[in-house]
Amino acid sequence: FQDQHFVHAAAAGISGALSSVMVRERRGETRLRRAAFACPAFCLLVGGAAAQKGSATFVMTDAVSCQTSLEALNTCSTRLAAQTACSSAILLNSTAVQQALGCEGSLKDCHTKCLDNLGLFGLPVNSSKIECTIQEQLMKQYSGNPEVVLDFKEDPGTGLPKAQILPSNLAAGSGFPSFTYFGDFQRCIYGGDMQYCLVEGSIEKGPLKLGALMGLCRPSSCSDAAVHDDAGKAVKTLGLKDFKTTCHRAHDTLPPLAWTTGQIAALVVFVCILGLAVVGSALQHHRKPSAGTGGDTTGIEGGGEGQAFGAQPTRALKRATLTFLQAWSLPRNLASFSRKRPQDSEVSFAALDGLRVLSTLWVILGHTVIWPLLSIGYDNSGMILPPHGRLTELWFQIVPGGYFAVDTFFWLSGMLGAHSLHAKVQRSPSLLSPSGFCLRLYPMGVLTRWLRLTMVYAFVLLFTQTWYRELGRGGLLWSASTTMGRGGMGCASSIDNDACKTHWWAQLLYVSNIVKTDSCMAWTWYLACDMQMFLVLPFLVLIRERAGQFCGWSVLAVVTLASVAANLWVISSEKLVSDPVLGNLGGNANFMADVYEVSWMRAQPYLIGVGTAWLLDTILARGGGGLLAGGARSVAVGGLDQELGAAGGTGPQPLLSQDAVDERPRQRRFGGHGCRGIALALGLQLMSFAFMAFVVLVPVTRYRCSQLTDCLSVDKAPWSPMVNALYGSLNHSVWALGLACLMLLCFLRAPGTAWVNCLLGAEFWQAPAKLTYTAYLLHPLVLVFFYCQNDTSLQYLDATLVSNFVAFSTVVFLLSFVVWLFVEKPMANVCAQLLGSIAGKGGGDEA
Repeated sequence: FQDQHFVHAAAAGISGALSSVMVRERRGETRLRRAAFACPAFCLLVGGAAAQKGSATFVMTDAVSCQTSLEALNTCSTRLAAQTACSSAILLNSTAVQQALGCEGSLKDCHTKCLDNLGLFGLPVNSSKIECTIQEQLMKQYSGNPEVVLDFKEDPGTGLPKAQILPSNLAAGSGFPSFTYFGDFQRCIYGGDMQYCLVEGSIEKGPLKLGALMGLCRPSSCSDAAVHDDAGKAVKTLGLKDFKTTCHRAHDTLPPLAWTTGQIAALVVFVCILGLAVVGSALQHHRKPSAGTGGDTTGIEGGGEGQAFGAQPTRALKRATLTFLQAWSLPRNLASFSRKRPQDSEVSFAALDGLRVLSTLWVILGHTVIWPLLSIGYDNSGMILPPHGRLTELWFQIVPGGYFAVDTFFWLSGMLGAHSLHAKVQRSPSLLSPSGFCLRLYPMGVLTRWLRLTMVYAFVLLFTQTWYRELGRGGLLWSASTTMGRGGMGCASSIDNDACKTHWWAQLLYVSNIVKTDSCMAWTWYLACDMQMFLVLPFLVLIRERAGQFCGWSVLAVVTLASVAANLWVISSEKLVSDPVLGNLGGNANFMADVYEVSWMRAQPYLIGVGTAWLLDTILARGGGGLLAGGARSVAVGGLDQELGAAGGTGPQPLLSQDAVDERPRQRRFGGHGCRGIALALGLQLMSFAFMAFVVLVPVTRYRCSQLTDCLSVDKAPWSPMVNALYGSLNHSVWALGLACLMLLCFLRAPGTAWVNCLLGAEFWQAPAKLTYTAYLLHPLVLVFFYCQNDTSLQYLDATLVSNFVAFSTVVFLLSFVVWLFVEKPMANVCAQLLGSIAGKGGGDEA
C-alpha cells in the first residue's frame, strides 16, 4: 500500500542481489548468471504482487479510457520500481549483469533487456511500456493507503509459510484500532482529470467492530460502478464487509431540491411560525398591558379564560384569538426569558437551575468525544481507547462520566414530579377518589406532560426529516453511513433516515425504545424512558396518599430493588460489558439495547428522586407546618404552571427550567442546634460527594487491560464478571443516592452547603436553564454537522477537545435560544391557556 516504500525497497533489493552477482563473478561462479538475475526479478515480483493487493485490480468495463487508466494506475508502482532498478548505470556496467541479461555494448540495450527479462517473470513491465505518468503517481499519493503488515502462517496443504495481509492498526499489539484512510480529498478533486471515491465498509477483529473509511483517487473517466468493482479485490483482501463506493468530482453540481411533500409542509410550518411571531409582537406593541401581569399580557382584559369562554361566543372567540396570537409575541417571551425568580426564604430549589445547565453541558462534553469515536472514527483512536489511551487516566473519567448526567435528569424528573403531584392532591383531596384519579388527575397529568414535551420535539423531528440533510449537501462524509459498533452514531443518515420517516409516531408516543427505532434520533431514548416512568408515578403517589406512607415507601423500595435485580440478571446472563463506551464497540454488543435504554432498567434514579420528594415533604411537614403551610403553592417548570386546579398535575421535565417556586415555610435549623447538626450535615455532604465520585472514577480500573479486545470480553477484562454485573446494576442507584443527599441538604440550607447553593443557585443560571431541554434535542445536530463536514482524518487532541466543547456548547445554546423564543415558549403559552380552559379556570400567564 505504501508504494513509495515499495519502490525504495525493490530498488535496494535488486541492488543487493546484483552486488551479490558481482561478488560471485569474482569467485568464478558465473554459472549462476541466470539464477542471479532471477533473484532481483523475484524480489520485484513478490513486492509487485503485494503492492497490487493494496491497489484495486483491473476489472473489465465498457469505458475503454477507464479500463486503460485503471490498468496503468494499478501497475504504476511496479513499473516505477522496475524502471528505478534497470536504470542504474553502475549495475548495468557490471560484466556479470551484462552476461546475465545477454546484452553487449550500450547501456540502453542493457536497460531494454533488463525490462524485458522482468516481464518474463510475470511483472507488467517491458521495454515498450515503462512510463508511469506524474498524474498516475499523484493519484497514488492522494489515495488513502492503509499501512499493512504480513503475518506468515503455515499453510496446512503445502506446509509452506503463507502471508496474511493485516492492516497495521488492527494487527496484534496495535494501540490504534481504527480504519480511516482519507488521503487528500481537496488535491485529488482539483488535480485535473481526477475524482475522489470514498469506500465505506466495516471490519471486525474478534469482538471489536470498526467502521472503515478509505479514499481512492481515480481517473475522472471512470464511473462509480467501475471504481467499486476495481476496489473489490483490495477490499476483500483487507476483510472489509458490506462496502460501498461514492465518488466526488470537482465539476459535480448538487442535485436540485426534490421539494418533497414533507419539505413543503415543513416550510409552511416555519413560515407560519414566523408570521405568528410578527403578528403577536405587533399586537403586543399596540395593546396596553393588563393589570397585575407585570407587563406580560395575556390579551385578556378583566378576567381569565373562564370569561373568555363564557356566554358571549363572539367576544369569547375574539379573546381566544388574541390570546393565541399574543402567545407568540417576541417582546413578551423575551421578558419571560430575562425575568429572574425571587430567592426562596429557606427551602431553596434554585440549585436545580445550575444542576440542569451543568448536566446538559456534561452531556455535550461526553458526546463531543464519544460521538466521532462511534461514527466516523478518530485516526488515533488509540489515544482514547484502552490499553494506553485517555480512558486509562483518572482525570479523563469526566468524559464517559457524562452518562451520569442522564441519571441526574431522571432523578430531577422523579423528584419534581412527585413533589408537584403531592402538592396537588393535598390541595384537592378529591383527586384521590376513583373518579378524580381516573378522570381528572391521571389523564390530565399525562396530557399536560405530553403536550409540554412534544411540541418542540415534534418541531425538531419535522426539521430533521425534511431540511436537516440539505444543510450539509456536498460534504464528503455527510451521507456516510458507517458506524463503529452498535451505537447508531453515524452522520446525516443517523438522523434523517427511513426509520424516522416510518416510525415517527413511535417517537411522538415515546415508545421508540420499545419499537426499537434506535437509528432514529438515537439520543431521544431518554425522553421515551422518562415518559414511561411518569406513567407510573401517579400510581405511586396514589398508593402513598391512600394506603399510608409505610405502604408507599414499601412499594417504592420493592420496585427499585426489582430494577436492580433485573439489571443484575440481564448483565450476568448475557455477559454484557456494563459500560456505555465499551458496550458500544463489540460487534454483538447488546448493552445499550437490553439495559441502557430500557425504562425499567433505568428507573432507579427516577424512583430515588420520588423518594427524595417524599422525604422532603415529611421533613417540611414535621418541622414547618407542612409543605403547603401558608397556602397553595405551585412549582412551574419550563414556564408551564403546574397548578391547574382540579384538572390534575404533571411530572415536571427535568431538562426544563423551574421558572417559579414559592416555598416559604417557617424557619428551622437542620438537625437541631449546635455541633451535632453541623457535623451531621457535613458528614452527609462528604458522603454524597464520595458516592458520586466513586461511580464516576472507579471505571478507570476496568479500562486498564492488556489490549482492547480484553476490555470487550467479560471473561478477560480486569473486572471479574461479578464486579462487572454489580457495577452495572448499582452505579445508577449510587449516583442518584449521592445526588439526592446533596440536593436535600441544599434544599434545607444545611450547614456547609452555602457554597453549593451559591454556585448552583446563582441568578445567572436561570436564563440558560430555560434552554436545557431544547439544547438536549439540538446538540447532536450541531455535532454531526461539524464533524461530518470534515474531508480529512479526525485527530483527537486534548486541546481540540476543549475548543470543540466550547464551540459546540456556544452554538447549541444560541440555536436553543432561537427555538425557545419562536417555538418552545409560545407553545408552552398556548398549552397553558388551553389546559387552563379545560380545567374551567383562568390560565393566566404561565410565567
